[in-house]
Amino acid sequence: MSVFSLLTLLFGGLTIVGAVYLFVRSPARLVSAPAVRLGFVTLSALTFYKLVAFVTLGALPVAAATTTHLELLEGAKEVSACGDCHVMTPMVTDMRDPSSDSLAARHFKNRYISDQQCYHCHAGYGFNGAFAAKMEGYRHLVRYTTHLYEEPIKMRVTFDVASCLSCHRGTVKFAAINSHAVALSRLHDGSVSCVNCHGPAHPTRAERTPGSAKYNYLMGKNAP
Repeated sequence: MSVFSLLTLLFGGLTIVGAVYLFVRSPARLVSAPAVRLGFVTLSALTFYKLVAFVTLGALPVAAATTTHLELLEGAKEVSACGDCHVMTPMVTDMRDPSSDSLAARHFKNRYISDQQCYHCHAGYGFNGAFAAKMEGYRHLVRYTTHLYEEPIKMRVTFDVASCLSCHRGTVKFAAINSHAVALSRLHDGSVSCVNCHGPAHPTRAERTPGSAKYNYLMGKNAP
């Protein structure tokens, strides 16, 4: 269980305890009740009741909602987070297919990326890229759960060459291929993409369209 999950359970438990306290205590009877000492601070019983009400009804629910969202964003790194969505199943099925020649499948079967394969290829480089990838995953989740999408889905942006170069640029294998040096400037300005030479990263839109010859296989229903 992650830290965010534990914090969510803690905040949820404290909220329940606070709610029980607010329910069993009567504000009208607290006017004459003994003062409550909190370390170096002494509060009247009624003031303490109001403080508990603020924490229980305000601060704790906000804290629990925050840690829940952080857990959701952290979970977006896992391949299962992508594969659980119906429209993303074809990508995960193809990636794990040893007979596939897509970029994702080649990276997976050769173990170029040991885990969190989807996240590492879609996160870009640096903090901004990671944050953008998580927020994009959250946007996908909202659109998926509200059915605001059409199948087959399509990318809103161009292929992220920067993600490829963040790992491959500077390696011996990359530098040994002359065409990489020739194409490098064009890769940076977007006039050339890695997929122009290395093929598609995932199944084509035609293959992911319901009714296509490969659709049932990509959805994990049967062999191609």
